Amino acid sequence: MTMDTKTSEMLEGLTVKLAEMVYALKYEDIPDEVIKKAKFIIRDGLGNQIAASAISDPARKVIEMVKDWGGKPESTVMGYGFRVPTPMAAMCNAMLGHGVELDDAHGSGLIKAGSVMVPSLLALAEANNKSGKEVITALIAGYEVAIRLAKAINPGHRQRGFHTTGTVSAIGVAAAGAKLLGCDINGIASAIGLGAMQSAGIQSYLDDPCMAKPFSPGKAAFNGSMAAVMASRGFTGPKKALEGREGFLNGYCDAIRVGDLLDGLGEKFVIMEVGFKPHAACRYSHGPIDLAQQFFHEDKVRLEDVESIRVNMCELSIRQASKPKPPNLNAAMGSTQFSVSLALEKGRNGLREYWDGFSNQKIHEAASMRTTLINEAAYGLTGRQAAVELTLKNGKVLRREQPEPKGEPSNPLTDQELTDKFTGLVQMLNGTQDWVPSLSDALMSLENQPSIQEMISGLKISDKLPVLADAN
Repeated sequence: MTMDTKTSEMLEGLTVKLAEMVYALKYEDIPDEVIKKAKFIIRDGLGNQIAASAISDPARKVIEMVKDWGGKPESTVMGYGFRVPTPMAAMCNAMLGHGVELDDAHGSGLIKAGSVMVPSLLALAEANNKSGKEVITALIAGYEVAIRLAKAINPGHRQRGFHTTGTVSAIGVAAAGAKLLGCDINGIASAIGLGAMQSAGIQSYLDDPCMAKPFSPGKAAFNGSMAAVMASRGFTGPKKALEGREGFLNGYCDAIRVGDLLDGLGEKFVIMEVGFKPHAACRYSHGPIDLAQQFFHEDKVRLEDVESIRVNMCELSIRQASKPKPPNLNAAMGSTQFSVSLALEKGRNGLREYWDGFSNQKIHEAASMRTTLINEAAYGLTGRQAAVELTLKNGKVLRREQPEPKGEPSNPLTDQELTDKFTGLVQMLNGTQDWVPSLSDALMSLENQPSIQEMISGLKISDKLPVLADAN
């Protein structure tokens, strides 16, 4: 895309403008509700990482490789407990953070920034002995950069095949990391430029289910944290990397909504638009999962009662989450067909249910043979609406629909539900039960933590391979 003159003029100086916003943000000026949201995101992200340390094969393979490489012991690989150079730890932990399909998500931005931002900032904070307040402030600033960019360029960016969590999150991490490391405006602008130069990530794994999906956010964490460290050491980057003729926006999207980038910049915190995932599944599967669970709990329907399942979804959700025959656990968590069948069999779609349910051939049979996904034109390209119609073996037809999945800001999880999600995830691992409540409390009072390094040093679970605890 080549920007028209009017858009180019409106975006003149964008990279530096974002750097100025990031630099100027002070903890004392952030509203309490925004700080609380940031702490929920940090706790949610860390819980995902710890649980994934026992269940994510793609992350495990990379972690084993990184451990073999070794290097300066700066930052902890979550769950495993050993330390490696900071960008490597950020990469491993981001693969964990995205590896169980439970990371926070922004609807119109099509981005899961927490799976990249949280591991990167914790790794940088641990290596550089930063405080909880500094991490919270940097995270909020990074979300401003990442979410605004993601909103402004999607769905066109996604339609070109890009994975926004990989491409844009690297830029957000670079900005946030540079702030955390004490860079001035020029340093933060350089970091944004260096992050934009490394921006990468296509979604070809959707056409060929494999291990690659979490590698995209993993590499974004590596690239963004590397950019921040480089900028903090005086390495300069292009300060027109976003808006320039050869920049990110011209190279990566079809259209730019300038208002989504600039309206309320420095005043309105877009982190408040982020939602949390209650189910260990692709976000586009969550609406159908909600409805299938309602059939299970409210209508007392069981999978064995069902003759056929029809799921109405938007166009992109079918592209993103149609996998009638998922070949592995990660693909199953990204499959609407499997997820709806699992909900009708188990009544829940937590990480444990996917782990146990993947070996259940009844669920696979229902997913591949009895479930049909229907492109509902009324939902548009990216709508989160969903409808599910069940035809039962006795001939009865049941239908449910809803406009937004549970966990969106318009249909939020409660504070207690978010706490239960965190404790449930971490307690899945052997040897974690005793200290989980105190860790949860520490994360929700993160502003009182003088040293992230001291907090993370207590999270060692295993020198080798974390393992799941026995199911209750």
